[in-house]
Amino acid sequence: MNKRTVTVQLPADLFLAVHDLATEQEGTVATIVEDLLVAHLATHKGAKKKAEIVDERLIFALQKLLFRDMAEAEGWDDLDLRLRRHGYYLKIAWGGLALHTETSGHKLCNTADLGFSYVTFLRRFGPGKPKDPRSE
Repeated sequence: MNKRTVTVQLPADLFLAVHDLATEQEGTVATIVEDLLVAHLATHKGAKKKAEIVDERLIFALQKLLFRDMAEAEGWDDLDLRLRRHGYYLKIAWGGLALHTETSGHKLCNTADLGFSYVTFLRRFGPGKPKDPRSE
């Protein structure tokens, strides 16, 4: 296969999370990025999947990156601020709360996939919901 070099700029904490994942899998950052791109393109090439299945490697990387912030947040505003530092925001979805990227608005997963259900946050923070930065 003919390969080309591509340079990608990532936030430092995301790069470290992906680098740690690559080290644990005895691979490289390039192979993880390539695998994610191939999987992403495959899902958009054919018919949409009925059930939304999130890549386990993505979940693992997001858990590593966001777990402490999600666990230590002291309210909805604090949680919003912590996630925005990483380039993410939460939005109410059919399955509870969904994690989205700030740049594209693309849904990555539900917070329950990361170990934090909407009910968990409601119990901790009380009624309310995260602010959608696109509606501000």
